[in-house]
This record gives sequence, C-alpha cells and structure tokens, in this order.
Amino acid sequence: MKPQNKFDFVVQSTVLRGEKANKALEAFPSANEHQMNRLVGYLPDGRKVVVAQRGNKAGVDFTKLMGGKVFAVAADAVSPVYEKVDGKATKTQKLEDGLPLFSANGFYLLSSKDYPAQDIWEAYTRLNADGTVARMVTDEQLAQSQTHHLSSDFDCELLQTAIEECLSDERNLVAVYDAAMNKKRERRIQDARRDAEDANETYSGVEFKQLAVSKKDGNPFVLYAWRIAGGGVRVGEIVRELEEQDGEHTKVRYLSAQDGLTRFLMSQDYADIVKAVEAGQTVEFGFAQGHLMRTSVQFRLKVENALKPSDRGIFGDAVYIHGALNAWTKAIVSVLHSMHPAFPAQDYDAHHYVVALRQAEVGMNRNGEKAWSRPGSLAYDVASSLLP
Repeated sequence: MKPQNKFDFVVQSTVLRGEKANKALEAFPSANEHQMNRLVGYLPDGRKVVVAQRGNKAGVDFTKLMGGKVFAVAADAVSPVYEKVDGKATKTQKLEDGLPLFSANGFYLLSSKDYPAQDIWEAYTRLNADGTVARMVTDEQLAQSQTHHLSSDFDCELLQTAIEECLSDERNLVAVYDAAMNKKRERRIQDARRDAEDANETYSGVEFKQLAVSKKDGNPFVLYAWRIAGGGVRVGEIVRELEEQDGEHTKVRYLSAQDGLTRFLMSQDYADIVKAVEAGQTVEFGFAQGHLMRTSVQFRLKVENALKPSDRGIFGDAVYIHGALNAWTKAIVSVLHSMHPAFPAQDYDAHHYVVALRQAEVGMNRNGEKAWSRPGSLAYDVASSLLP
C-alpha cells in the first residue's frame, strides 16, 4: 500500500529480538569512542544479524543493553552496511563474523525481563483522540479481507453473517496469552506460599483461580469500504465499544458481536446499501477485521506530552503520535500483560493487556543541498484499499 503523502527519503525502524522470546540480545560495547557499539539479534524474517549503533547513540543507554535483560528493541533508521571498493559503496552487504551487518541511529526498548512483551509486530495503527485506544490492522489481515457484491437480500444476509463472525469473541487478540499468564500467576502464588512457610508465617495472599481476558482488551473490529458500482467510496468501522456520556465523564460500554452488528444494521451506511440493492443496483462491500487495544500508561503519558504546546516543534515520539491521531500510520506494536501491582497479595478479576506503540517509519524532505526537514509520519488510506 502506498502512502498518501510523499517524502524525499523514508527512514524505517525494525524489531531486533533475542533468539527466543525470553532470551536476551547480545551486546558488545565499542573498544573506544571512535568505534560503534554492536547488538547481535534476529530480524522479523528470522535472519541473525549484527547492528552497529551510529554516532548519535539515541535511545536506551547502551549499558542497559549489556545486562542480559533486554529481549527486544526497535532499531531506528536501520540500513545495511555495504562494502566499499576504492572508496565507493558497492551493492555487496558487509559481513561481520559471518553475519550481515546493519547500522542504526539508536535502540529503543520493546521487551525486557522486567517488562516482557507477549508479542511484537508491525501494523497500521490509528489512535483515538486522547491516545488511550489504538486501532490496529496488519498486512496479514488486509490480505485476508473480503469483498462482497450485494444485489439481493440473500447477499446482505451472507454479509451480516461474515461480519458477525469477524466480531466474535473467538477473534479476540489477546485471549491466546491467557493460559501462559495463568501459569505464571500460579507459580508466583506457589512461591509466595512457600516463602511464608519457610519463614513460619501464614500465607495471606490470594488463592489461585483461572482468569480470562478482560472484555476491555483485544476486541475485534471491522474496517469497511463500500460503493455502488461505479460510484464513490464510503468508509466506516463496526466496533464493539460504545462511548457514552455520564455527566461530565465518558464511559465505554462493551458490546457483544451481535450488538455490534445490530448497531451497524441501524446505521445510515447500511440503510443506503439496502436502498441501493432494493433499487436493483449492485453494491461492492470490502472489509477487513482488525483489533482495538488500550494503550499502556507510559504511552499515554507520551501522548499527553506530545499534545502540550511547544516552541520546539514535533520530534521524537510525537512524530508518530501526531500522525496516528490524524490518519492510519505504521507502528511497531508491543503487547504487554499488566499484573496487579500488589500481586499476589491482591489480584484482578480478569487478565489485563495493553499495547505500547512506536514508529515503524518516518519521512523527510530535502531542505537545501545537504540539510533535511524534520521527520513526519506517513499516512495511509487503509479503508479505501479494501476495494480494488
């Protein structure tokens, strides 16, 4: 999918992981200030690589990467390092200890022993107005999108069935992590109980119980685009979360898949679709299923800071945040499990998951012969791409 805005140069980030989800990256500090620090890890395509840290050394302090507790980072502005012949770059990538060599501006924490990510991937994302909820659609989900051609009541019924299936609880994003999280909680409780027994004390914490995912986390939603054959495209969303005003406060009501579908069937879009079909016209309806997730406390603080007036302009995390508040923007997504801060003395009634988001790419324009503009976000018209 091509972005809606064009830049002279696009800078991409990538995920660099340890060999396994709970294995640390290998960090090798430079011998002196004229050499680059290096990380050894695995790219999303499974290749083991060396990534050298360029001179500005942005992101996490490299000494933190050397402690054996960092499982994954985002390597910003990553690019291959090429061999040179007679001082000129070739198209042959350099190898270091037999591994492809890359360089990056800096490394940003995605998963660690203290804050392990359940999974990390790249997605098209969009934030709600205060950055507390992220909408996410991956390339894989877009590849599995459906297109229905509606010309009869039966076609509309088939569409309704397909949409309700996409909204079902079986499509929840984070329920797959529940079993592992329950085991982790059970081990923590058992350890606390043994520690109390060893100290001749009475265990006063919670008893273990199997928890399921909170209804607030990982709900599927449907992103759609439709048109009467030959006409303009209209786009929309079908969600299972409804914001309602309660005095001065906004509360979220969480719906079932059937209720989410019912709200769509009562919408103006669906009324216009039915009207067109009844008039003998054919409606093209394309849709893909994505997910909604609450964002982490740390990310919400970044949003608050990004929205504060500043004479310094938009930079750093604010580039992605401002972009995602206004359009679909690519991001690196980390899914985190949130345990009760007092556990095992206290526990939640359901599992809680959040996402942390980081830019996957930014664009820059030339500003004179040697200078570049400040980075900006690339925007995508994801919904319209659902109709060929």
